Amino acid sequence: RLVSTNQPPEMSVGMGITWHLFNSHIWSTGQDAVAVVKRQLQILLPGIKIFLDVDDLEDIGALEEYIQRSQVILFFLSRGYFRSQNCLREIRASLAGNKPIVLVQEADPDRGGGPLEDLRAECPESLQPPIFDVDWPLVVWLRIDDFRLLSLKLIAEALLLCTPAYAREASLPIYLPGELLGQTLTFAAQPVVLWASPANPGAKALADELADICPSGLTVASSAEAPESATHMLLYLNEHSFSDERLAE
Repeated sequence: RLVSTNQPPEMSVGMGITWHLFNSHIWSTGQDAVAVVKRQLQILLPGIKIFLDVDDLEDIGALEEYIQRSQVILFFLSRGYFRSQNCLREIRASLAGNKPIVLVQEADPDRGGGPLEDLRAECPESLQPPIFDVDWPLVVWLRIDDFRLLSLKLIAEALLLCTPAYAREASLPIYLPGELLGQTLTFAAQPVVLWASPANPGAKALADELADICPSGLTVASSAEAPESATHMLLYLNEHSFSDERLAE
């Protein structure tokens, strides 16, 4: 739903367009994820039309035509994507047709994911700049439910901004019913006293940020020694974490 109106967004398409979104992916490491993307977006955005090969592909020779009839192209970046000849056809057709692109990066190495630099290295050099050096929306695909919902929300906003109804908007705040970010977080079982040692650079700032998010039941302590009332210690790890010998103690 739109934050501004509390109503579902309008699902519009341009002239000659059949699908709001085309899922470009390689079967071996992307099929399960893009199937979830399609299924969940159809629930979250009633009226959306999404091209997925197992549902919509009638002629492998017409890939370029399917791209042309799609409003936004999703490149699902996973291991082997840039080695697929059909994926390369979809990529080249998208770039040649000046199609808006959303990059979705698989995060799980056991599912074909990896650092963006590694996925880029698989891409032909001539295609790297128009894919990775342009400010396309980049969404990390996460599989834990609440985090996956955030991934879907980012994909939804990116594609909505490319529809005729919202093309003039710089951003489009949306929310999903039940999403974690819309809930008030509390510590219901018992009050929490979080100790952030002054010997740990950055710990106090992070603890204060957590206290702002969870104002009920969380107290921050930053004394030199851990107070007896402390229930937890926040250890903030960075390159300066153990520059102060007191922290190790």
